[in-house]
Amino acid sequence: MIPFNAPPVVGTELDYMQSAMGSGKLCGDGGFTRRCQQWLEQRFGSAKVLLTPSCTASLEMAALLLDIQPGDEVIMPSYTFVSTANAFVLRGAKNRFCGCSPGHHEHRRNVD
Repeated sequence: MIPFNAPPVVGTELDYMQSAMGSGKLCGDGGFTRRCQQWLEQRFGSAKVLLTPSCTASLEMAALLLDIQPGDEVIMPSYTFVSTANAFVLRGAKNRFCGCSPGHHEHRRNVD
């Protein structure tokens, strides 16, 4: 069996959790978040990194940044979470679901 979503354990987790709990910053704007943002900025040369609390929040932000308007079409996989579609429906987009299955290669070229 292939393990799914098994978190790595390195031994410092409890110390880090106690540090976060002690700081009183548990909503994403604490020291560990800043450290992670700074590391990403340095590693990738980005002027600013903003971490979001979930993929849902990230997709909603992407829809805003892309200026998705009512009637815009967004193509997404048919096998996905509801929040994937919802992030764009909230902006009035028309979601178009596509999928690929073995033997149906023509659908990859035409997602209408």
